[in-house]
Amino acid sequence: MTMQLVGLNHRTAPVALRERLFFGAAAQADMLQQWLAQPGVSEVAMLSTCNRTEIVMCGADVTPIIADLACRAQRSVHALRPLLYHYTDRAAAAHLFRVACGLDSLALGETQILKQLRDALATAVAHGSAGRQLQGLFQHAIATGKRARCETTISQGAYSIGRAGVELARVHCPDLTASPVLVLGAGKMSELTAKHLAEHGVHTIFVANRTYAHAVELAERLGGRAIHYAQFPDALTEVDILISSTSSPHLILHAERIAAVMAQRPERPLCLIDIAVPRDIDPAAGSVPNVHLYNIDDLRQVTDADLCRRQAEIPTVEAIIAEEVERWRCRQAGLDVTAAISALRHSFEQVRQAELLRATPLFAELTPEQQAAVEGMTASLVNKLLHTPTVRLKETLAAHPDACPQRLLCDLFALEPADMEEHP
Repeated sequence: MTMQLVGLNHRTAPVALRERLFFGAAAQADMLQQWLAQPGVSEVAMLSTCNRTEIVMCGADVTPIIADLACRAQRSVHALRPLLYHYTDRAAAAHLFRVACGLDSLALGETQILKQLRDALATAVAHGSAGRQLQGLFQHAIATGKRARCETTISQGAYSIGRAGVELARVHCPDLTASPVLVLGAGKMSELTAKHLAEHGVHTIFVANRTYAHAVELAERLGGRAIHYAQFPDALTEVDILISSTSSPHLILHAERIAAVMAQRPERPLCLIDIAVPRDIDPAAGSVPNVHLYNIDDLRQVTDADLCRRQAEIPTVEAIIAEEVERWRCRQAGLDVTAAISALRHSFEQVRQAELLRATPLFAELTPEQQAAVEGMTASLVNKLLHTPTVRLKETLAAHPDACPQRLLCDLFALEPADMEEHP
């Protein structure tokens, strides 16, 4: 079965497009079920984060998935395709392993992607769309990411998105200790950002979240102050920096609101850092005088003092990836051979049973012992007939690991591809 990966990321598409193709939990569940129902698709999983949306599937035709992405992006398939990457089999595994190792991240070597991969797999498993093939692929990718971080320093000193946001804030507020900050959202990204703020000596941190109890929990851990969500627009008159990372599917801060805030503090700059996807803050807010607005793509401008050192580790990490991809492919070939042989034996067994059934009238006068002997003899005959093809198939796959055993057997024995899925 062909493994395919199609997607886009921060390198190929701007945030305005990525936010349209961001899938929350409910949307993921719907799309996984919809794609799994497509003819020829046996498994499918999705990785959707602020920096990427990627779909991995077992199936021959990725066209319906691309069409659905184009519809959601409000673009034609022709316009969307140049912004997508598409890999199959070994190349798909290599890409996913690079993602797991942090080589394809906005911040080289960041570690949050491992949790995001685990979550993507858990979601697909929970909705019945990830079977043996994709579970093995994702688990191997996660293990490769862990190995890269254990054996190299690719992640040591790596910037998280939250840390990069804080460094960006320092451009406009060099003395963070004297700059009140509002953190909007109490999720993982907001918590990581707030921790970096506290480490930089910020004394005044407000935390707002739709669920007030979550804001209180985060504020207590940081020594900050929780405020009710409805109060956060008023709090903008008191702070110098807003870092927003909510899971809202729509804008929560419009340019008109920001303009009204700035009318009360015209000489005091306001730095807005929107690290949410979809975005929380209206892009037009950046045109309000004395407002400095940044989105997640702007974090690339942050200077990373450790970047050169981590870049030196890339060749070593790439070697690890190449080794692990080969291990995955050998394991995959073994699984493919097992499935193919199982399907072939099932096909032969069906023929044997049909012939025995057709000969039932001839067995009427046989004793139970004689009938058992006939049963054993025909079963032994099938095993002997399949022995040499089984050995040769394994030898062929050992010499040509990219060969497809299912295709070989389908051609030789007139099997249907679906038979391979039914008898793994």
